[in-house]
Amino acid sequence: MQDTSAGAASAIRLIYVKVFGVIAFLLVTTVAVTAEMIPLPRSRPVGIPGDPSTINAETAVSPCRSRLAEIADFKPLPSITGPGDCIAADVVALDAVLLPDRHRIVLSPAATLRCPMAEAVTHWIRADVAPTIAALGKSLRGLETLDSFDCRRRNGVTDAKISEHGRANALDVSAFKLANGAAIGLTDASVAKSLREKLRQSACSRFSTVLGNGADAYHDSHVHLDLLERSNHYRICQWDVLDVAETAALAAKKAAAAAASNPAVVNVSDIPLPRPRPVVLSDRSRHRSVRLREAGRQTLFSLFAPLLKGVPR
Repeated sequence: MQDTSAGAASAIRLIYVKVFGVIAFLLVTTVAVTAEMIPLPRSRPVGIPGDPSTINAETAVSPCRSRLAEIADFKPLPSITGPGDCIAADVVALDAVLLPDRHRIVLSPAATLRCPMAEAVTHWIRADVAPTIAALGKSLRGLETLDSFDCRRRNGVTDAKISEHGRANALDVSAFKLANGAAIGLTDASVAKSLREKLRQSACSRFSTVLGNGADAYHDSHVHLDLLERSNHYRICQWDVLDVAETAALAAKKAAAAAASNPAVVNVSDIPLPRPRPVVLSDRSRHRSVRLREAGRQTLFSLFAPLLKGVPR
């Protein structure tokens, strides 16, 4: 009797195990099928507003920007990615340089530059330009700029190499503004030569390229500064600082050289005038002159004819 009860209990347990196994199998299968039927969400678009990945890439503060924030006012800008070879990272809009006495040297207009170039310009103004001008009893208050970032080739020549302006690695400076409203033109021959020589020396010690008067015709009205990296750290410093007399002599020398190289250009005053044209009488005028001469001879003969009648022949 006990053996029969034990066997029945074992059979019942086996049935329960089988039922639970079937239920578990059905649940697992249903979940798997349902998962296959539900589509996955679309991937998040790259570069959409508010995307943390792009925000972090553009707003990350570089060591250069951290240093620059202590000595200048600027705005962070997105990286430059074209067109063509016009590429630059860590770009800022340099608005003003802060002097040690906290006076602001405003750039007009603001310069779009790579942060290392903006930092070099800032140190040049703070450590060299402002003290040099202060030694004359004047106060620097502004910087007149021309080109900073400009996606173009060198000097605008179509087949030339990409300009450092196209990489936001160059700045063209025309003049410094003073507190009294006056301006110091870097290529102005009327500005004290000694002052401009000091500015030239300081610029050439900080920048790898300095082009001004004497470099070429493209830089007669401003000074070009850049940080182009060359092999062996080679630098170019071509800025002839001339006074008024030297500028006039150089202009005369260039004019003479241009005239010598182009024979077609002749001074009008050196051309002799042609000889006067000989007077040529027409046939009618010539015949008229002959008739007048014959008539004159006949008149003269008629006057002496009475006297000749008594003369023996």
